[in-house]
Amino acid sequence: MDDKNYLSISDFTKILKNKLENSYPLVYLKGEISNFRPSSSGHWYFALKDEFASIKAIIFKGAQNSIITSLKAGGYKGLEDGQAVLAEGRISVYERSGEYSIIISSLLPFGIGELTVKFQMLKDKLSKEGLFDPESKKNLPQYPNHIGIVTSPTGAALQDILNVLKRRFASIKITVFPASVQGESAKKEIADAIDFASYNFNKNTKYKVDVLLIARGGGSIEDLWPFNEEIVAYSIYNCPIPVITGIGHEIDFTIADFCADLRAPTPSAAAEIVVKNSEELLNSIAALNLRMQVAVNNCMEKFKLRLSQCTKERLSNLFEIIYENNLQDFSYLKEKMVNSFYEKYNNLRQRFIIEVQKLDGLSPLKILNRGYSVVFNKNHDIIKSFDQVKITEELRVILSKGELTVNVKEINDKSKFS
Repeated sequence: MDDKNYLSISDFTKILKNKLENSYPLVYLKGEISNFRPSSSGHWYFALKDEFASIKAIIFKGAQNSIITSLKAGGYKGLEDGQAVLAEGRISVYERSGEYSIIISSLLPFGIGELTVKFQMLKDKLSKEGLFDPESKKNLPQYPNHIGIVTSPTGAALQDILNVLKRRFASIKITVFPASVQGESAKKEIADAIDFASYNFNKNTKYKVDVLLIARGGGSIEDLWPFNEEIVAYSIYNCPIPVITGIGHEIDFTIADFCADLRAPTPSAAAEIVVKNSEELLNSIAALNLRMQVAVNNCMEKFKLRLSQCTKERLSNLFEIIYENNLQDFSYLKEKMVNSFYEKYNNLRQRFIIEVQKLDGLSPLKILNRGYSVVFNKNHDIIKSFDQVKITEELRVILSKGELTVNVKEINDKSKFS
């Protein structure tokens, strides 16, 4: 087989490098900074992108001072993800990998990047709705028994959290609510996982957790974007479980962080916050036990001292004082009781006299004293009319003084005298 018409990869790459670099000795590009990462050598590496494409970009150390000056003039403090910029530079092809990039010599600010705008707009909207209010934040449990974690089951963040929890309190119960933390479906999976934990908390099932960690490792603003979605924010805000976020690195802030009850700078830091070190807890218990023993011993010593001071003479004097005080109280109460009795007695006696006078006024004897008399037959019935008696019948007449026994000789009809 004749290979004279075939080029080696390196030769072909050199041809492309010469063609591309010579054709575009200077290019002017407009795009958004993404995945900015300074290197240990001092050079800056990042991607310059728009909605449909991206290109690798490099700013060498020597060009950085002039670029920083131009960024500050445009209101930027420095270079960071999300900034929209106007870049000037040359195209370069790296022969070993065949990748091309732009070597930037000048960079000017061009407003704010699209994702940064979306972030700020959603942040302002949710802030007005009260999702970030301190009053809505829940207190974390001091000693949780069951911890829930919303994260990718294959991610490094989960392993970091588990390592910390195992080291600090190996026996604590952990439940992972799996969810993708990157990509288009991540926002719904994260929200669904939070909602599932909330449902089990309200239903008091075996998946009920005392605190919920939402975690993800570091990445670019695009990688972390699922945690800046509105659906995730509402799920966190409506979650009845105290929520701690540990997303990205210390410099990364997401909407989820503002909605959570507490933000940790990293997943590992979230694990450090959520559970106390078992050794520290045991030391605290030992310290409290020691304080309790000291307090009890102090009380016992005080009681012993007071008991040792209780001589026969002191006890006698004390009892005498108590007796005298009680005797004085008894005398006072006795006098008060007697006075109350006499007052009650006099009131009742006065009422009795009044009632007797009323009865006396109604007494039949009063009528007899006025010259009237009462007549009874032998059956002791009171005679009220002439037709109750017969001639020769014996009657008994009661007077105001004494009584008479009479025989009826004549009966007259009262109507004859009317």
